[in-house]
Amino acid sequence: MRVKFLTIVLSLILILSLNSCSRSKNEVNVYIWSDYLSQDAIEEFEKETGIKVNLDTYDSNEALLEKLQTGVSKYDVVVPSDYMVQILIRQNLLHEIDKTKIPNLKHINRRFLNLQYDPENKFSIPFFWGTTGFAYRKDKTGELPETWSVLFDERYKGKILMLDDMRECFAVALKLLGHSINETDTSILLKAKEILANQKKIVKQYNSSGFDQAILSGDVWIAHGWSGQLVKISESNSNIVYILPKEGGTLWIDNFAIPKSAENVENAYVFINFFLKPEMSAKVSEYSGYATVNESAKKFINPKYLTKERYPDEETLKNFELMKDLGPVTKLLDRFWTEIKSQ
Repeated sequence: MRVKFLTIVLSLILILSLNSCSRSKNEVNVYIWSDYLSQDAIEEFEKETGIKVNLDTYDSNEALLEKLQTGVSKYDVVVPSDYMVQILIRQNLLHEIDKTKIPNLKHINRRFLNLQYDPENKFSIPFFWGTTGFAYRKDKTGELPETWSVLFDERYKGKILMLDDMRECFAVALKLLGHSINETDTSILLKAKEILANQKKIVKQYNSSGFDQAILSGDVWIAHGWSGQLVKISESNSNIVYILPKEGGTLWIDNFAIPKSAENVENAYVFINFFLKPEMSAKVSEYSGYATVNESAKKFINPKYLTKERYPDEETLKNFELMKDLGPVTKLLDRFWTEIKSQ
């Protein structure tokens, strides 16, 4: 009788295990920036592939890093920015890419491939690119100059928003000082810290997820932020102007990557390849407001979205830089940032 009972229990365990595997094989767990993928695009993927998408979103590279460092997250696809790809590679947190499983890689503009953060694209595949600038309400402020100094003007005390992002805020201060956003000299970083600490008293909020809505509602008049959301609202509201400051700033590239801890690697490849199809790259680019790296997608994009704000030219970008992994200096910046925010 005990043998029969044991057989039944083992059979049930086997059935549950098979069911679990079956579920796993039909899903892909995606951790991505907020406002990148529309529900329509996700549903289109699910309908075409039969793979269910479980989607979580984040608003900073550091949030992504923290998740993957815990070792308990089971994401199959993540979308780190350039410098964060470097960090994830160094910490052995990414799966090496099998490019034969991503045939739509051929559509990517070569200027976005083989860059310093992943020279052979062994661990990452470019997806979106953009800039970090600021937007302002010209109905509230009048015409403003194209300079970061606007964000430090006491006339706008309580009406300024900064990204809640250490590297991006230091990038602004460093550019104002005439230095690279990847500066590592402690004496210069101390000067940047002082600038940001003095600014804090006039900043209404630090916000990386709702900066576009804050300026759209009029809660703030000047908002530091990423191009996609700010360009989108400037296209829909003539009172909002997006600026790329003359001092330069951050140029960034967000990339598909597969974490070492991924359980559905094959589905991750299907997901990445699907969203690199020209038609889909065009669709998500129009939705998000961000520029696509997919050169073949441009013929599917409504010409009204192929603007200099979304696709700035080389002259405009001459003082813009990709962020780099700063190694040990990051800990110093972390301390500075904590001190600034705790004032």
